[in-house]
Amino acid sequence: MRTGYLVVLFLFLLPAVGLYSADTAAGENATLTGRIQDVVGKPVEGAEVFIYSSTQVRRTADFISSPSDIAGRYTIILPTGTYWCVARWRKGGARFGPLMPGDKHSGEPTEIEVSRGSSLADFTVADLKEAAGLIKKKTREDYIKITGRILDRDGKPAQGVYAIASTTRSISEIPDYLSPWTDDTGRYTLYLPRGKYYFGASARFPPGPRAAFTREMLLEGDKDDLDIILPEE
Repeated sequence: MRTGYLVVLFLFLLPAVGLYSADTAAGENATLTGRIQDVVGKPVEGAEVFIYSSTQVRRTADFISSPSDIAGRYTIILPTGTYWCVARWRKGGARFGPLMPGDKHSGEPTEIEVSRGSSLADFTVADLKEAAGLIKKKTREDYIKITGRILDRDGKPAQGVYAIASTTRSISEIPDYLSPWTDDTGRYTLYLPRGKYYFGASARFPPGPRAAFTREMLLEGDKDDLDIILPEE
């Protein structure tokens, strides 16, 4: 199942206090198992499921699964109860610290009820570029390059946010086009086919169906000064 994709890249993950695997929890018979895949359905080896006892996931995880195997399968034994889970894969192999470009995760936490016996939960992991699927190099004439700054309401550059471009005012899970996260200058880059777009920005991923668009524009060629005001979230 698709569970969403990306949370903020600068989220810090501290070492878990309780680290359980399938062979370390004597006396427990609640097993959470499933498959971790990428956005095209291929199994992801070496991903881990971070498990929290509440919706507050910007903290130490309560449990972490063993890394997924070559088939993308993971298994972890837990006390029965309700948990909020996020799957993550790091290309450098490090377990903790900020997520870096190229690292993958499943986005907003998924609520899972772990019952006695076995419970199943699958995850799809992606980085920001894969989730959008449309951060492209300019290799064809029908794609144009759009750049500019994302500014807060005081006119200052917004860091750690991303630009959104959509062909309609309503979006479902993932907007049509997304930029990478901005640095301290607030600059973003998008590659788009020519056409009419609604533009916005967000510090959350995914932004959800209530994403606010602050600009509307018909684009026929490259544009390097399309500034976007970051809406309140």
